[in-house]
Amino acid sequence: MRGARLGCLTGTGIFAALVTAFAIAGYAFASGGTMFSPGSLNSERGLPLGGVSSHAEIAGDCGSCHSAPWEPGTMDDRCIACHADITAQMGDLLTEHGRMYAIDPEAQCRDCHTEHHGPDALLTVLDGWKYPHELSGYMLDAHQFKAEKEAFKCADCHAADVTVFDLNVCSACHRLRDAVFMVDHVAAYGASCLDCHDGVDRLGKHFTHDQFVFKLTGKHLEIACETCHTGARILEDYKKTPQDCASCHGTDDPHAGTLGSDCASCHSPDGWTTVHFDHNRSAFKLLSGHENVACENCHIGNVFKGTPADCFSCHQNDDPHKGTLGQDCESCHKATTWQDVDFDHSRSVFPLIGKHVSVACENCHQDALFKNAPTDCASCHTDVHSGQMGRNCADCHNPRDWKDVDFNHSKTGFPLIGGHSGVACANCHVNGRYKGTPSNCYACHAAKDPHGGQFGSECGSCHKPTSWKDVNFDHGKTGFPLNGGHGKVQCKACHSNGVFKDTPRECVACHAKDDAHNGQFGTVCSACHDTSKWKNATFNHGNTGFPLAGSHANVACKSCHANNTYKGTPKNCFACHSGKDAHKGQFGTDCGSCHKPTKWSDVSFNHGNTGFPLSGKHNNVQCKACHANGYKGTPTNCYACHANKDEHNGQFGTNCGSCHTPSGWGNATFNHNNTGFPLVGKHAKLNCTKCHSNGTYKGTPTQCVACHKDKHNGENGNDCSKCHTPKGWGD
Repeated sequence: MRGARLGCLTGTGIFAALVTAFAIAGYAFASGGTMFSPGSLNSERGLPLGGVSSHAEIAGDCGSCHSAPWEPGTMDDRCIACHADITAQMGDLLTEHGRMYAIDPEAQCRDCHTEHHGPDALLTVLDGWKYPHELSGYMLDAHQFKAEKEAFKCADCHAADVTVFDLNVCSACHRLRDAVFMVDHVAAYGASCLDCHDGVDRLGKHFTHDQFVFKLTGKHLEIACETCHTGARILEDYKKTPQDCASCHGTDDPHAGTLGSDCASCHSPDGWTTVHFDHNRSAFKLLSGHENVACENCHIGNVFKGTPADCFSCHQNDDPHKGTLGQDCESCHKATTWQDVDFDHSRSVFPLIGKHVSVACENCHQDALFKNAPTDCASCHTDVHSGQMGRNCADCHNPRDWKDVDFNHSKTGFPLIGGHSGVACANCHVNGRYKGTPSNCYACHAAKDPHGGQFGSECGSCHKPTSWKDVNFDHGKTGFPLNGGHGKVQCKACHSNGVFKDTPRECVACHAKDDAHNGQFGTVCSACHDTSKWKNATFNHGNTGFPLAGSHANVACKSCHANNTYKGTPKNCFACHSGKDAHKGQFGTDCGSCHKPTKWSDVSFNHGNTGFPLSGKHNNVQCKACHANGYKGTPTNCYACHANKDEHNGQFGTNCGSCHTPSGWGNATFNHNNTGFPLVGKHAKLNCTKCHSNGTYKGTPTQCVACHKDKHNGENGNDCSKCHTPKGWGD
């Protein structure tokens, strides 16, 4: 027995074990691993991810989700390989996966998403998880416990599927708590609970209207919400609820809109009958006597809008003035009582001052007539001047006292100044006559005129009112102002025997005997002399047609004007300088064409005016090189001066300028085209000496054969150009 082996270790046992192992492996391979699956995968189709639309499509491919123990990846890695968007959500706390990952970083996908429970089983199971419900838009702050004080489970609201919610769940649950309230609440706001409720329940029993602009006070506290928020279903409906009184109470307005829509300006939420109208906010403030008047006395028939605000509309029957003072009662009367009158006469066209203040009203306003009462003095006061001074007594008199007279003579056009101010009125106004009194000096002072009327009757042009002897005659007004020496001359020196009229104004009339020029310069002495003194003369030679410039300015007058003779003095240079003419008349008598007045040696001769302008080398040649024996008749052709330098021995004639220029002899340009033999081709590059030996130009032959050897020995004649061209023999 000790030598016996276990049956499984016998050859038969081992063989049986191997056959069994191969059978199991073969079955596993043939079934695709289904023998290890705990159940079927979910077949709910969704968006394609990883090439499949549901988990059921990867049934049998365990490696799609499960990793082998020796593989580095985890099951979560296989999940996000397909669900790639979850990776981004896990970093965002505003997403469900991001918030859940923050709550439990060790959580795995299969903690919520389970599989192998059948093709129709749920993929999301949240039991036991503190799901961040606020991310769904509904918070669970007020739904921690049910009415039975038991904690809420997901299935209580979502049944078997947390991704589905039926609104009837809300209604069914809350009807158990308060069925009557729910019936009224649903009737008022509808059955869509989530339109208003978000789990925080801010609109519940702890809601206060004080946090809004429209606070509930007085009677508004007793009104049901739906009374104002009629038909409200969502929060936006509440926000749109009007807040003005008229929107709700317009149909109850007893004023029919005549007072506008701002009910709160008079009424308060305590009740419609609690009214406080501030009349000061209207255009008619209630003061004094008006404060105690009943509203209906003015607002008849409960009509408020359009009520007149003027006194006359109410009090015209009480007007003792019968409308003569207009309808502006408050200009005199006060609101305290009709007898409280304060008329400000200064607001009228006739303010009361002086003695007028103490005059009784009826003295001026007889029979209680105020309108159109006269305001001029003459209407009330007797005129002692019999109308000579007009009706405006105030020009002289004032309201303080009639005898307090202040007549402003300046207003008459004849102000009293100087000696006139001390003259008695009667001296000018004889027998109390004022109107028509003359205002010119001569009317009173003609008998005292020592000038015998020579200066007319306008005494004031020279004399002043201070005194007759206070004379200020402006000689400038006569056309002959007194300047310089004239200012010190006595009047009688010019005006003999007191004769002023027609006194001559010309200088020569008084100074003819002092004329040292014997009339040669005429009679207008002021052309040279001024009034300061005779010897201070300034003669402008420029006005004579011969201005003095250069050396002429320093020449003494007598050098040209011998024996004090000025008239007829010649103006040409030659008349004075002919004896110094170095040119002996060759250039004529117009010395100024070359010489300047500065000095004789300052010469500027323009050779361009001679017909032979100087250019090039000619500019530097001395005058005498060409003008050896004078200037007149000097030849202008080149050959006349350069014949001895003619290297061509006259072969080109005497017109040197046809080739040479004044810039230099060597700078020559000969145009061979003018010879009848133009140079073209090879001829243009030849030196002149090739054809013109020994400087011979004239008679040079123009035939080709004269210069070129004939290889044809005359067989083709001597006109080479029939075949050849100047470009080259071979061309």
